[in-house]
Amino acid sequence: MSDIFNIKKKGGLIVAFFFINLFSIQAYCVTLPDTFNSKLVEQLIQSAKVAKLDQAPLWSALLHAENGHSNIEDSTFLLSLPKFSLSKELAQTINFLFAGASDNVCRFPARYLWLNQQLNTPELPLDSCPNVIEFRQKSPIDSISLVFASEKISQPASMLGHAFLKLSGKNVRGQEISHAISFYTDANTYNLPKLLFDSLVIGKRGYFSLSPYPDIQQRYVDEEQRNLWEYQLILNRFQRELIRLHILELKQSHLTYFFQKYNCATVINFILALSGKSTQGDGWWVTPKELIKNADHEGLIGGSIVITPSRWMFNVLSEQVPLKDMQLIIRKVNDGNVSTGLDISGSEQAYTKLELARAYNQLAYISGDLDKRRWIENDLALTDLKDRYFPSLELKTNKKYDPRSTPGENQLSITAQNSYGLRSLAFTVLPISHTLSDDNRSYAGESNLQLFETTLLLTDSGKQPILDKLVFFDMESLMPYEEFSGGSSIHFRIALEPQLNSQLNVSHILETSGSYGFTKRFAQDMDVYSMAGGGLGVGSTGGNGFIYTNLETGVVVREIWNMKSWFSVTRMNSQIDTGSHYNKIALKQSKFIDSTDTFIINWERNSNNSNQTKVISFTLKKIF
Repeated sequence: MSDIFNIKKKGGLIVAFFFINLFSIQAYCVTLPDTFNSKLVEQLIQSAKVAKLDQAPLWSALLHAENGHSNIEDSTFLLSLPKFSLSKELAQTINFLFAGASDNVCRFPARYLWLNQQLNTPELPLDSCPNVIEFRQKSPIDSISLVFASEKISQPASMLGHAFLKLSGKNVRGQEISHAISFYTDANTYNLPKLLFDSLVIGKRGYFSLSPYPDIQQRYVDEEQRNLWEYQLILNRFQRELIRLHILELKQSHLTYFFQKYNCATVINFILALSGKSTQGDGWWVTPKELIKNADHEGLIGGSIVITPSRWMFNVLSEQVPLKDMQLIIRKVNDGNVSTGLDISGSEQAYTKLELARAYNQLAYISGDLDKRRWIENDLALTDLKDRYFPSLELKTNKKYDPRSTPGENQLSITAQNSYGLRSLAFTVLPISHTLSDDNRSYAGESNLQLFETTLLLTDSGKQPILDKLVFFDMESLMPYEEFSGGSSIHFRIALEPQLNSQLNVSHILETSGSYGFTKRFAQDMDVYSMAGGGLGVGSTGGNGFIYTNLETGVVVREIWNMKSWFSVTRMNSQIDTGSHYNKIALKQSKFIDSTDTFIINWERNSNNSNQTKVISFTLKKIF
């Protein structure tokens, strides 16, 4: 079996009051004299000051605040705007809840629940709030899971994965139901530069959605072919209710999405902090993977399961089955004769074939190659074979593909190089994600994602360091093509970086480029790819823009002793000087010392009809 899979055996009262002789009580409400309200509020505020509740981590979590500043600038969410502070917000919240209308609790039910626990406040009619009643009825919360949807490199909005919550429990009819709670923004656009500018600089409108979980699972797993990892959270009843009520507070607020500081992972991070555990990690950004790792480090995660898409499952299992057997399985599934012709000897190899048939049946239905009737008939027959002959076997995903086990997403590196006759030191910072020279075995294919990678160059001339490269966005996916499941490779890049002119001298340009092609996995550890594309560039000092094209072919080999080679041949046409061209041959060798340290040797040769240059460099990289 592939190392990707292993086969293993398997409420409160509506009205509460003090000093009963001071009040006139009606069956539906309590009317509090203003003098009492004023005194009560003063007492509660004073008690909160003594307890230093404004400094409590849970209070900051309820306000989505870091270092005294909230990530939400909405006057319906923050009462102390425009001069927000944790202490002012606490005082005004107490005044709003206990000196205002009785239904004010419906606006801040989580804040009330927490204050009631901390200060033993008078009871407010929380259970009468229409939004609370509806949410409790629609979304039972016997358990909460943290869910990670794996990366989809080809989609900018999904390139780091997605984190959201799954709320599960029995409804009033005793039925088990589950819902997904997700924070997101509208990223449905092909104008990537505008999307990056809006989401990084000015912010985009953020949305909360409550959706049936089976629908979300189908979208991610079947339509987008992404792995779903579900991590059940260890939370008590009070913590689960506090989270549910806080979600109501957020749904009533105007939220602004920022890719780098207030995204799906950031919001879920604040929500998980209501458990009393600190889920803030050491990374520069809170990414979905970092969120999972931090929650695990804090002991919030219990069990976990993974839901694997059919294309990924089919590609992995097909490597373990002879071609003629795979062709037979595909023919049987297409013909609807899965009950005959399959090996049901009870061996692990037979079980692998059965799971391959199940994966192909699902993939063929999603792709439109099977109608719904045949898909259902096949599924019932295959499930029956599984239950009869392999009741104790299951596929279990290798732990190295678990987001908790993947490498960090921040990088620092130093490079000593001799390039174009100039010796220099290069210092590079990659705030987020990874490169093709990294260990990418935890991904479905070789991929590259760089955001704001910055390189400073210090030459031997003794001058000040110069900005040699600034990669605003670079995304590349070498997804292997499979005969029965398809797959394509893409590359898109926006960067200010050095390029070569017709004399093979370095000039810096601002470029936007893209490529498209295919990758073939000739062996489990070797991918061969070919891509064609081009771009639009302009000199860093201005001037007319120019269009260029390129053609690249290469091979990536994942070797023994934790090494990786990347060899490529590239033809560059009309770059910088219209009509000029050059050829580049590059070889890069990576040695993964451990999970955080990598040593890289790079050799490169550039040539045209009249000139030739070489580059050799040695890089030490730290990943965290």
